[in-house]
Amino acid sequence: MNNLFIFLILLSLCIKHTIGGEIKLVLVNELHNKVLAIRCKSKNDNLGDHDLRVGQSKRFEFSDNVWKTTLFWCNMWQAPSYRVHQRFDAYRSKWKRHLDPTYFWIARDDGIYFREDELYGYKPPVKRYDWNHTAP
Repeated sequence: MNNLFIFLILLSLCIKHTIGGEIKLVLVNELHNKVLAIRCKSKNDNLGDHDLRVGQSKRFEFSDNVWKTTLFWCNMWQAPSYRVHQRFDAYRSKWKRHLDPTYFWIARDDGIYFREDELYGYKPPVKRYDWNHTAP
């Protein structure tokens, strides 16, 4: 019985590391002299509201759900007016290419950039979104 229990524990750890693994989502403020407000959510989890000063980042860690349908979306706003903003899908289960990936979303004055942490070298961030402007 003890051997079966040990086997099941080892099997579950192996499955988690081959199928699951922790996903890391990092949001970075590279705006020029502006605070960045962020909010990230999924259907089941709210990662909260955070204000990032220039040069700061916020890191979140989570796992895919059993059905591989995890979706996290984020909102970013530029302070102080909060009229310059963008909403985007920050993570979808199908994006996962390797174990324990890290996804970077970088706010810059000309838009929002994305970079995936690569196992085999560095790739520069790529611009994914322009900022939306809300009229006063």
